[in-house]
Amino acid sequence: MTKGDLLDQERKLQRSKIAHHFHHVEILHEKEEANYVKLLRQREIDPKEFLMVGDSLKSDVLPVVSIGAQAVHIPYHTTWQHEEAASERLDESYLKLSTIADLPKFL
Repeated sequence: MTKGDLLDQERKLQRSKIAHHFHHVEILHEKEEANYVKLLRQREIDPKEFLMVGDSLKSDVLPVVSIGAQAVHIPYHTTWQHEEAASERLDESYLKLSTIADLPKFL
């Protein structure tokens, strides 16, 4: 699940040469709780069996944790101001890693 301009995101995925690793790709205008819930229902996935890995607390972590799923935050060295989350909404209900190379140990 990613967000942004549909054609731009599709081009990025094709250039990445990893598209064949994904069963399904969802490109949204915004990543919000309702969109995660809708996708999980469509795919018949229990939120407790869903893990989101991303670099945005606002879009990747907080909405997922709010619906009862799991999230891993891997911060990028820069964050869009639009993606910054209010500190009062942050807690330790998600895992924070320094690099994606650490993800397999968690899984």
